[in-house]
Amino acid sequence: MAIDFVLSHIADFGGDPGNVTLAGESAGAVYCHAHMAIGSPVRQCILQSGSLYLSPPQPRTNGSVVIGRLEGALSNLGKWTMRDAPVQKLLEAQAELGLVSFFLQAEEPLDGWETKHGSVERLLIGDTEYEAVLWHNGMQELSAPQIAEAFELAGSASADLSRLYGIVKDRPSACKYGALDFLNDARFVLPVEMMTETWQEAKCPVFRFLVDQPNPWQSSSRAHHAVDLLYVFGAFDLSFNPAAQAVSIEMQKKWIEFIQGQNPWQPGGYWTFGPHGESQSIDDKGFAARRRNRHLDALKSLGPEVIDPVYKALAAGRLSLLN
Repeated sequence: MAIDFVLSHIADFGGDPGNVTLAGESAGAVYCHAHMAIGSPVRQCILQSGSLYLSPPQPRTNGSVVIGRLEGALSNLGKWTMRDAPVQKLLEAQAELGLVSFFLQAEEPLDGWETKHGSVERLLIGDTEYEAVLWHNGMQELSAPQIAEAFELAGSASADLSRLYGIVKDRPSACKYGALDFLNDARFVLPVEMMTETWQEAKCPVFRFLVDQPNPWQSSSRAHHAVDLLYVFGAFDLSFNPAAQAVSIEMQKKWIEFIQGQNPWQPGGYWTFGPHGESQSIDDKGFAARRRNRHLDALKSLGPEVIDPVYKALAAGRLSLLN
């Protein structure tokens, strides 16, 4: 409905209905990707820190299971049902069950979403250096043996995967850092790389970016999930941090160029924002210096049937925006 409204009225404001850009971050990027897959009438998309790989469409049976669990929890809270429970009771039931995120239901328009991009002609896509902050607090609650057990779900690949990510049963810190690195790679960096490759193979312009400029107020927080929004929208006075301010100005410039239909940098190439206030084009070696390239190659070769069970065991119920 919102897209239809824009298409119907944007010309009255001097806009071009043939050059509409749909953008989203995190869950918003998941839904932008879904709009791409179902063929929503937009020319360009911006996916920041998210895609359907982060939250793939699930079969109806999965939704029925979630509803059943919620119904049971609501009944225990006072004989409520999904139809008559007050909002507060619904929130209590979700908290009790550890339900912090939901998913799209798999339906025919989403079939083949991995390679479909509908009417979208150009894509701007990327990630931040520390997306896995979303699971930081949850990971601290797990013991090293519990994390090691999760990696054993990779079957015959478990030993190599554990070695790659530094998972050792008697090394709690190494296990927790390794598990966060795995989540970061499996659900954020690898999907961005796979989508970039898919678009390149289809001969469609794709612009890949990396956000490595840390939080402007607390640099020890790193370039965490959603920090890119601070820089893109420029709503805060960052003059106290010249490096962060420089990145913010450059990101806004590049986003505007893309939205206007220009090439913000060479299609198919990498562009990095930060660290140290620097924004520049980088080659494959530059990418390998900023992301775990060897790990990405291993995850890609193993495939989702091997890595998904590990991801679910580590991530389920442990995601939080309060990190």
